[in-house]
Amino acid sequence: MDPMAKAFEEAKRNPKLRKKLKIKAAFSLILFVGFLGVIFITIGTLISSKNGSFLGMTQLDFLKLRARYGIVMMFLIIIHLLMNRSIMKKELEMLFG
Repeated sequence: MDPMAKAFEEAKRNPKLRKKLKIKAAFSLILFVGFLGVIFITIGTLISSKNGSFLGMTQLDFLKLRARYGIVMMFLIIIHLLMNRSIMKKELEMLFG
């Protein structure tokens, strides 16, 4: 059995762990949707740089949006790393230890 599948099976039986995993799953979904926004903004910037505008926005508009969105994504990634620091610590131990 996959170790992650085993962890999720255990979480189904433990209400406290299930709540924690639901919060992590919801946050991961928000992060994924944000990533899709990054892809859209990047494509919009490329198209507007070639055609002058994309969806009524100029390249400068996309660059301003990208700067603001980048700050939001930076905070989301930091929160994600903090929420999963124990997993990351174990992965680093496997990698370097």
